[in-house]
Amino acid sequence: MTRNGPKRGTTELELIQSAVQAVRAALPESWSVTGAADLDLDLGRRPDALLAVTAPDGTSAAVVIETKGALAPRDVTRVAGQLAAYRSAAERGSRVVGGAMVVAPFVSPTTRGQLEQHGLGWFDATGNLRLSLERPAVFLDRVGADRSGFRDPADRLLKSLRGPAAAKVVLELCDTQLPIGVRELAERARVGVGTSARVLELLDREAAIERGGDGVVVSVRKRALIDRWIQDYQVMASNEVIATLDPRGLSHALHALESVDARVAVTGSAAARAYLPNGVTPVAPLVSLSLYAENPLGLIDRLGLRAVDRGANVLVMRPYDEVVLTKTRTVDGLAYAAPAQVTADLLTGPGRSGEEAEQLLAALESEEQGWAR
Repeated sequence: MTRNGPKRGTTELELIQSAVQAVRAALPESWSVTGAADLDLDLGRRPDALLAVTAPDGTSAAVVIETKGALAPRDVTRVAGQLAAYRSAAERGSRVVGGAMVVAPFVSPTTRGQLEQHGLGWFDATGNLRLSLERPAVFLDRVGADRSGFRDPADRLLKSLRGPAAAKVVLELCDTQLPIGVRELAERARVGVGTSARVLELLDREAAIERGGDGVVVSVRKRALIDRWIQDYQVMASNEVIATLDPRGLSHALHALESVDARVAVTGSAAARAYLPNGVTPVAPLVSLSLYAENPLGLIDRLGLRAVDRGANVLVMRPYDEVVLTKTRTVDGLAYAAPAQVTADLLTGPGRSGEEAEQLLAALESEEQGWAR
């Protein structure tokens, strides 16, 4: 293995061997996992590997394996079509294929989600494994790493949406009018053209956006975009958070906000309520208030809040960037963080905020273009 060659464990043969061993180890000893005979396909090429999974009663299923040196979400549809062609050709030859899986050095969370939608399994060298068969009944689901440990020094592509610049592009894409090019997006989001280009390239790989032949963004899959962003953004870690208590209750704090002469944006549960259609009952009671403030200490003093170690009902946050305070919507006289920001905060927040996020996403899907899965 040369200095610039593949890392140990990532060659095609090693990946296939590791996948077979992982499936074998996950099943009881009474089951058999072996290499199967080659499929006789009239397609010009054959699958990279084929394994047979056999239950104690003798019921067996063949699993087609396709290996990839790298697999981005935007590649999944093409790979799924390839595997579907293998299965169809096998069925024409009276050979039943029970499942298919992709094997790669690393399969990202977004890629796994795309594979799941196509009914495909996966295995990677970090231990991520999914295999589902109807007959014999098999469902294996093991979690490895969410980030790849395999990095090519020559690969200078952006890998993360961490930081204010990337967040500005994400929030702008969720609000801006399409189509939009790299330079126009950079201008609207107030970031450098280079940053705009690199973030769009990452989002294109992650299948969160669709681009035309000239590189212009023609559609945005906003839910996929937020899901990818929160791999690098966490509300409690990305912002400076001060836990406080309003002894007079949340109603007092919300009412007092109406008279505050400062830049403040409501997020979290209260913002989700503001964006829900009239007549929709929130999935969880309002037990806390989350606020972004340009001057958190000043806001705490103005509202009469007390900093506490536990029992907090108001979280006052200095935002990761002022874009949180500039991209707001006003509802009944109060400024609320943009829906994309609120969704990201809820999806990464504590308690039942995940359920509130899903309810908000359902509402956004029915009212605004681009939020459908």
